[in-house]
Amino acid sequence: MEIILALLLTCAVLVEGGVVKENCESHNEVETLKSDLDRPYLLAVDYSTNTVYFSYSLNLDDDVFKTAFVNLNTKEFGEVAGINNGFAQTVDEKNHDIYIGGSDGVYKYSHNAKEAQFLSQLGNIWTLYFKDVLYYSVFPSQFLYTFANGVSARFKDLEDTKVDHFIIDNDDIMFYTNSTGLYGQKKGTKDSVLYREYSKDGVRGLTTDINGNAFICIADGIYKINKVNTSLDKVLSVDDAFGLAFDNENNIVYSDAMRLVRVKSVKSC
Repeated sequence: MEIILALLLTCAVLVEGGVVKENCESHNEVETLKSDLDRPYLLAVDYSTNTVYFSYSLNLDDDVFKTAFVNLNTKEFGEVAGINNGFAQTVDEKNHDIYIGGSDGVYKYSHNAKEAQFLSQLGNIWTLYFKDVLYYSVFPSQFLYTFANGVSARFKDLEDTKVDHFIIDNDDIMFYTNSTGLYGQKKGTKDSVLYREYSKDGVRGLTTDINGNAFICIADGIYKINKVNTSLDKVLSVDDAFGLAFDNENNIVYSDAMRLVRVKSVKSC
């Protein structure tokens, strides 16, 4: 009886009112995935392979970029060959297709074959996003287009609006940024809501997690977009953050000026 009582007292599971509660604490475990990169940017994760794609600068003085990837399971690093100045990347999660934008248009990339196929000469790609169709903007106009079945068309919801970053969340709310700030707008309408004013270089990334919740990345950290209060809730402080994505277990993957980093929430019981 004394042995049984001792085991019960040292057990980390508490029972209160018939409800089992774990006496656990959680903390963030920070893992450097790749270092010695110059401003990794525009992160996108293929959940099927748990691989993050991103661009980084090859030259401090000129706008020369390269698309690369890191396998989040093995930390394998590789560069994507065959793309002219790879800058923007996005993933069609349903079909596991990877799209990469360069200075001459959009490419479709096969991770297994490690080959890039030129898709269409759409211009100097500024941003890419996929949800049902491929959305893209080009530099320097920065107007948003869709590309589907080989046809490019101006996106009517934002026909007269310049776009730097663009996503669509789980409620079909479009979030986008430009030189004036961060905006939210229901897809199919033209009624925008200003969430926060920003300068031209204020916002460095927009993404959704695996549940479709929207997040924003600015220089001092990562924020969840709060649609109820039209505000931003800080979830992680980062020194000089540059990009943001989530892996297939919904862990934060971010970049700073020199590194690619993953943050895991770990429970200690």
